[in-house]
Amino acid sequence: MTMPWPSAARSRLGQQSDDADGGRQLAGANSFRGLHGQIVEAVGLSIASGVHSSGDQIVPESLGEDFEVSRTVIREVLKVLEAKGMVQARPRTGTRVRPSNDWNLLDPDVIRWRSIGDESAQQLEELLGLRSAIEPLAARQACQARTPESLARLRSALEAMSDASDAKDWAWFTNADVDFHRALLVASGNMIVEQLADPIEAALRVRFQQNLVPREFKREAIESHRAIVDAVEARDEREAELTSRRIVDVAGMEIMASLPPGQG
Repeated sequence: MTMPWPSAARSRLGQQSDDADGGRQLAGANSFRGLHGQIVEAVGLSIASGVHSSGDQIVPESLGEDFEVSRTVIREVLKVLEAKGMVQARPRTGTRVRPSNDWNLLDPDVIRWRSIGDESAQQLEELLGLRSAIEPLAARQACQARTPESLARLRSALEAMSDASDAKDWAWFTNADVDFHRALLVASGNMIVEQLADPIEAALRVRFQQNLVPREFKREAIESHRAIVDAVEARDEREAELTSRRIVDVAGMEIMASLPPGQG
């Protein structure tokens, strides 16, 4: 059925500049810029949060009126969402919301939007599963594929993580942690693994965005990441893989412990 566009979605437009000001300071921060991007953000979030369900019709003309923009802008917005698998335009039936299992669930924007919606807890489990499958593999492969440059990037990110921990700055720590895990995937030398860096980054940023982090910084987090770098440098595949798996397991326990009652 056709659904009216909620005022809550329109109100997101007034928040976008605030979100964008933090740049990389916000985990999962809005990657869109300009009016077109802001509407993509508002509509995508509204769909992912369940305001519009699978099969609901989105009428471009009504959407344009609600957001006070031209049909051209709305067409471009819907093209972006269609590319992400969230809507589908067909002759006669118009543009309709697709089931969530048809969405591009590895798209960083979709990950961020789902983290705010009804599927938040489910997605957290799925993202932890992805990390558990990919990161230990990357650590093992990095032991053979690593280069002086990739080791330097890992150590640079590790140093930034340590500095952020000392400063008790979660935003800084998250950025450094993202850099570390990206560097690890690149160090694997596996181009397919490397292409999973964006969804894994989104998973790390969602954790900060949703405040699913411990109340206090733990030095053990730095030492476990340091152990990965040392194992990769020593080409110790078993230690690198096991340490990486432990990091993901600990992150999972911390996330579940931070979830509101009834979600964990």
